[in-house]
Amino acid sequence: MSPTSSIEMLAPNEVTTDSRVNTRPADRAWAQRKHREGYDERRIGVPTVSARADGTYVWLDGQNRGALSERAGRGDERIAMKVFRGLDLAGEAELFLGLNDNRRVALIYKFAAEVTARRPEAVAISRIVADFGWAVSDAGNPNNIAAVAALGTIHRSSTPPGGTLSSVLSILTEAWGHTQEAVTAPVLLGLASVLNDCPGLNPASLTKKLAKHDGGAASLLGKGRGFRTATGCTVTLGVDQVIRIIYNTGRRTGRLHTWGPPPAGPSSPQQ
Repeated sequence: MSPTSSIEMLAPNEVTTDSRVNTRPADRAWAQRKHREGYDERRIGVPTVSARADGTYVWLDGQNRGALSERAGRGDERIAMKVFRGLDLAGEAELFLGLNDNRRVALIYKFAAEVTARRPEAVAISRIVADFGWAVSDAGNPNNIAAVAALGTIHRSSTPPGGTLSSVLSILTEAWGHTQEAVTAPVLLGLASVLNDCPGLNPASLTKKLAKHDGGAASLLGKGRGFRTATGCTVTLGVDQVIRIIYNTGRRTGRLHTWGPPPAGPSSPQQ
């Protein structure tokens, strides 16, 4: 049966959230701020929800306005809502993405909804990340990767997609385990840059040298920032060059091209 929609009167308190669909948490600070400005039911508009077969209603668009209604003590008052029936979980997530397409939804929350909606790239990235014991999340756990834009860029950088991303995560995980410093965007992108530019590189050798690098991933990132300060390059390109220098150490053959160490003396940093 195809999904249908109708305008129905529902109370915000009757509607719940599903983190697989409502991947962006309700903005309680916004609700409190708007409440201080004065509650006006006319500004609530017509939120959109999904009516599930088990009788529950899930926010698709308008959960912040629902939070505002609750904050104003109006959560039990019925208002007009657009109610969709017959949506599956993927359909709910796809509609959430469409309804919030022009709003400031953080990339990581958009990515989570894309996984629920089974969009191919998001699903593929999520699977590759999981293969190495990581999860795409901003929860701050040691095995979380929050650099969603970097993951997407790296995934698309190889043909077929995903090869470079798998190599990057394999090397970083084996060298440093599951640590937040290992999966910052500059480190991820810097290593991907080296791998894509140097197909003859020995991954096992690089992994061992990174594992032995004094200071680990944090030191690598710090030296990448040093390159930016000294040369005006990006931090990512600085990390790329530091990785090449580490790889070349002690090698007589198969050395990678570099600029050499950062030049001495002050330079204007590039932000």
